[in-house]
Amino acid sequence: QLTQYLQHTSSIMGRQTPEPLIRRLTSTVGDNEKYSQPHTGSKPVKKKDSRTVEALKQLFCGGMSGCAAKSLTAPLSRLTILYQVHPMVTTKENRPKFSMTIREGLAKIVERGGLLSLWKGNGTSCLHRFPFSAINFYCYEGMLDILNGPQRLSDEDEDNVNNTKEVSTLSRLVAGAVAGTTACVACYPLDLVRTRLTTQLEGKETYRGITDAFAKIVKNEGAIGLYSGLGPTLMVAVPNFSISWVVYGSLKEYALDDELFYNLRRVDTETGQVKLGYLLTLGCGAASGILSTLVTFPFDTVRRRMQIQGQHFLPDERLTAPQMIRSLLKKDGIKGFYRGLSPEVMKVVPMVRVCFFN
Repeated sequence: QLTQYLQHTSSIMGRQTPEPLIRRLTSTVGDNEKYSQPHTGSKPVKKKDSRTVEALKQLFCGGMSGCAAKSLTAPLSRLTILYQVHPMVTTKENRPKFSMTIREGLAKIVERGGLLSLWKGNGTSCLHRFPFSAINFYCYEGMLDILNGPQRLSDEDEDNVNNTKEVSTLSRLVAGAVAGTTACVACYPLDLVRTRLTTQLEGKETYRGITDAFAKIVKNEGAIGLYSGLGPTLMVAVPNFSISWVVYGSLKEYALDDELFYNLRRVDTETGQVKLGYLLTLGCGAASGILSTLVTFPFDTVRRRMQIQGQHFLPDERLTAPQMIRSLLKKDGIKGFYRGLSPEVMKVVPMVRVCFFN
């Protein structure tokens, strides 16, 4: 009703744009008690949850939606990893690619291990999601508090076009980098186990499951083996999270300010705040995800290869990160760093769709 009223009023007033009307109405709803709680029997304004309660809700919902998103895109994730590491584990020198097309790759996985093999390693991925999300969220929020003060506006309050206390892009960049680094280091062993379970060939399994993988890695490689490839992983995680937070936040602010996207916004009926609509949220999330993937994918290929070295090579045959980069560049050229990029990009939109809207 509010949207219809704004459009109707805008058409009547000719040259006046809808933005001033939105600002007056949302300001009135938020600032004037007689409009937020009229004496006509309407519902009172709902009291906001405390910051701790809100954080716990977001962590739980984020973890569940993350598990759903990872499960939905698990076949593409496994195919990406197999593309990245196939030249290291294949016994056929004339077949450096796992498959020529994505369809052939998925069919090859099903043919070798059945339909459920498309989700191999997904259990570890979901198990990794909750602690990773929790650490990442708290570190990000904590860093924003340190950089901008604990009284800074929340992301929800920033959606209000009236606010003049938006968090700076630099703050988001630093907070995203610190949060990504901390979460990555804390949860890295689960990520490594997931990669090794995912790349196991049917009939030639080294590990029988998550527990067995942890036990054998520590026994054969020592505790340090659980952090094999951590350096390249940080080179992926830090720019990945920084780019994602910055791009998404910047695009959201632009979409809320520019009249070009007026019809794609929505108005919260309880608070009167103007927020991103469905398509804007999906577009901003997909754009940030795809951009961060394109920038960090070469390092992701290097880290995946380093993660499986202990599974397939003797200690004196394993390479350091610089050696791995030189070897990959010499054998496959620049394109070798981007093997598996297509399925990785394909999973961005469905992942964003599930994560943001579930």
